Amino acid sequence: MKLIVCEKDIAAARIAQILSDGSSKTVQTNGVNTYSWDDTRVVGLKGHVISVDFPEGYSDWQKTDFQKLIDVKLVEVPSQVNIIRNVQKAAEGAEELFIACDYDSEGEAIGLEAINIIKEINPRIKIKRAIFSAITESDIKKSFSSPREVDYNLAYSAVARRDIDLIWGSVLTRFISVISGRMGKSFLSAGRVQTPTLALIVDKEKERLAFKSETFWEVIATLKKESEKFLAQHRDVKTKDEAERLVLLKGQAKVISVTEQLKEKEPPTPFNTTDYLREASRIGLTAPQAMMVAESLYMNGYVSYPRTDNTVYPDSTDFEDILKKISKNKDLGKYALKLLKKGKFKPTKGKKKTEDHPPIHPAENAEKEKLKPVEWKIYELICRRFFATLSDNSKEYNVDIEFDISKEKFFSKGIKILEPGWRDYYPYSKLKENILPGLAKGNIVNVLEIKSEEKQTNPPNRYGHGSIIKKMDDLGLGTKSTRPTILQKLALRGYVSKGKILIPSSTAFKVTDVLQKYADLVTKPDMTARLEEDMEKIAAAKKKKDDVISESRKDLGLIINVMSKNKDKIREEIRSAFENNLGTCPACQKGYMRVIISKKTKKRFAGCSNYPECKNGWPLPQKANLRLLEERCNVCNIRKIIVEGRRAFEICPNINCPGRKQPEKLEEPES
Repeated sequence: MKLIVCEKDIAAARIAQILSDGSSKTVQTNGVNTYSWDDTRVVGLKGHVISVDFPEGYSDWQKTDFQKLIDVKLVEVPSQVNIIRNVQKAAEGAEELFIACDYDSEGEAIGLEAINIIKEINPRIKIKRAIFSAITESDIKKSFSSPREVDYNLAYSAVARRDIDLIWGSVLTRFISVISGRMGKSFLSAGRVQTPTLALIVDKEKERLAFKSETFWEVIATLKKESEKFLAQHRDVKTKDEAERLVLLKGQAKVISVTEQLKEKEPPTPFNTTDYLREASRIGLTAPQAMMVAESLYMNGYVSYPRTDNTVYPDSTDFEDILKKISKNKDLGKYALKLLKKGKFKPTKGKKKTEDHPPIHPAENAEKEKLKPVEWKIYELICRRFFATLSDNSKEYNVDIEFDISKEKFFSKGIKILEPGWRDYYPYSKLKENILPGLAKGNIVNVLEIKSEEKQTNPPNRYGHGSIIKKMDDLGLGTKSTRPTILQKLALRGYVSKGKILIPSSTAFKVTDVLQKYADLVTKPDMTARLEEDMEKIAAAKKKKDDVISESRKDLGLIINVMSKNKDKIREEIRSAFENNLGTCPACQKGYMRVIISKKTKKRFAGCSNYPECKNGWPLPQKANLRLLEERCNVCNIRKIIVEGRRAFEICPNINCPGRKQPEKLEEPES
C-alpha cells in the first residue's frame, strides 16, 4: 500500500483527485480527512503538527533565569493530536511513503515531522519525495512518476531556524517585558529578525523627524505653437524675488536646442516572491494579505508555487501550453492569443536563478466569477506579469527642448510611446506621455503666461510593505516565507500602524532606542544575515544543525549578560514610553496632556495631568486603534496620533489647535 502525506488538506484533496482520476473516496475521522482509492491513501497535515517549547518549569516569565532559558534543551510537543493519529492510522500496513509537502526548507521540515510520526508505528516504510511547483495534473503526475529523495539537510536548516527563533524571541521578549512590567496581553516582543526590521522602520522615521523643509519655487511658462499649448519650466529658482521677476517676463520663446532620443525599455523580469510582494503592495495589498491570496491560488492549482527566489524561467517551461490555457479566459484570453500568434518566446531574465521552483506564473485558467475579488486581482497581476515577460520592448520617443525667454532658460521634456510592447500587457507600470509640438532650433513660439508656485521640500517617504520587504531581502533579514509574517507581528504588537504605510509608534521608538543602546547587535541585520548564511550551510551539509544552534545560544548569552547589567536603566527608559505624554498642556502650561480612559463611561479622551487644577480635555476617536507618534504638530507642538479604522490617517489631537486641519491622508510609502 502507498501513503501520500501533503502539507494541507486542500492540497491532499486536489492531489488525490488528480492521481485517482476523480475516483478517490473521502473518509473523515475526528474531523480529519483521508482520501483513498485502490491501494493508495492520501492525508493532509495542517502545516506543522509538532511544535517546540521550553520544558516544564520555564513557563513563569518572572521566575525564570534568563541564562538558563538560553541553554535549556527544547522539547517537542504534539500540536495537532487528531491529525497525528489519523496519519499514523493511515500508515498502518503501508509499504511506501510519499512526502508531498511544499518543496522548500519549511515544507521539508514539515515532511520530516510526518516521517518521524509514521516511523513510530511503521519503522520499515520506504520513503520517497514528490517535488512539484504547481498543483496541476501534469506537474503532479510527473512528480509522482519520478520521485526523489527527502532532503534531510534542508529540513535540518528549517529546524535550526525554528529553534533559534524560539530561543531568541522568547528570551528577548521575556527580558524587556518583565523588567518594564509589560506582562499579559500588553507584553513587548523582540526577535532576531523582528527587531532589526523594526529598527529600519524607526530609523526611517527619525530621518523624517530630523528633516528640515526648505522652500523652493516652481516657475512654469505656458507656451503656444499655432493651436498647441505646452509647458516649459525654469530649472534654477532659488529666491522669491527671482521667481517674482521671472513671472514678469514677456515676449516670445526661442528654441535654443532640441535633443531627440529613441529609447527601448525591456519588459520587467519574472516574479520572484520579493518582486511579487512589491507589486501587490502597489495595488493595495499588505505583504501578509498578498502571500495568503497567492497561497490560496497555488493550492487550487491556478498559479505556481509563490515562495521562490528565482527570476529565470527554466528551459523546460512550456510557454505555449500555459498561454493556450489562459487563452480561454474571458478577460485575459485576448492577451494570451496575441502572444501565441507572435510565437518565438524569448522571456526576460532576472539576476537570481535557483533550481528549486520557477518564477511565479499562472498554471491554469481561472475565470473571474469563480474567484473572490482579491483573488482575481492577484491572479490578473500574475498573469499580466507573465505576459509582459514574454512580450517585446516598449519603444519611446524622448525630446528635450531648451528655450530662451528674455535671456532666461526654460526647458520642456516630451515623451511619446511609439510602440507600447509589454506595456500593453502590464498596465501597472504606467508611463505618462507628454507630447510636444514639432520644433527645431531657431523656432519661435508665443509665451501666453508665466506662473510661480511656492513649494516645500518633503521628508523621505516612509517604508511601505513592498519597500521594506525589498530592504529585508537586500540585507538578508528573514526568508521569503517569513518576511510577511514579521510585518504582521509588528502591527499586532502595536509597534507599527496597520495598513500599507509602516509608521512606528512611540513604543517602537523606545524599545528600539533601548536595544540599540544596550544590545546593539540585536538591532543590526549583520548577525541575522550571518545566521541565515549558516542555515544555508546546514542545507548544503557544510555545517551541523546543533553546532549552529549552540553558537547562536552563546551570542545571545553575551547580549543578555550586558542587558542584565543595565536592567535598571532599561526599565526606566522603556517605561517612559507608556506615559502617554502628548506634550505640554497648552491651557495651563504646567501639566502634560495624556490619553485617559474614563472609569465611568469607558470612553477615552485626552486630559491634563494637572487635573483638577486644569480641566483641559479633548475628545478622541473611540472605536479605532490609536498609535501615539513621535512626530509633533508644527503649530501647537502636541504629538500626533495615528487613527486606524477602515483607513489609517494621522491627526493633531488638539481640537483647539489653530493649524488643525481635517485628518491628513497618509502619503504614499517608499516604493
